[in-house]
Amino acid sequence: MLEGNTTSELTNWVTIAEALLQLSMIVMIGLYFIFSNTIMRVLAKEHDGASVMNKINSAILNPVFLTCFFVSGLASMYFVYFGSGAKALSGLFFFMGTTVVTVVFNVPLNNKLKAAQKESMASVWAEYLSKWVLWNHCRTAAGIVSGFLMSL
Repeated sequence: MLEGNTTSELTNWVTIAEALLQLSMIVMIGLYFIFSNTIMRVLAKEHDGASVMNKINSAILNPVFLTCFFVSGLASMYFVYFGSGAKALSGLFFFMGTTVVTVVFNVPLNNKLKAAQKESMASVWAEYLSKWVLWNHCRTAAGIVSGFLMSL
């Protein structure tokens, strides 16, 4: 049988762990927001926006980002299964609206941009700007809704 103090300590650890899981989601929401609000607007106006985006896509695939991305996806599933009410709904919005959208839509578009040849870069970039940005706006909106629900 657990003593009261041990149960209280376990509750504290769970609270801290859940806060860290939420933090991973918040970090990703901020990343999606800054791309929607600022970065893609600037790159769309640059003559070499596609090459800069390729550099960003290459640089972002680092251990810190990949850890945040995967932990946030796992965190959202944790809240779906172990949360209730708004937290469970938050997890579902986050997972479907950010993690799934990233894997199904944004990553393939990143790969297409990376593989584009110089002669087809303009048309690939135009498609990228319309489709990738649209899906990033979806990630941003889903993340913001998720963050709001998590805060309730």
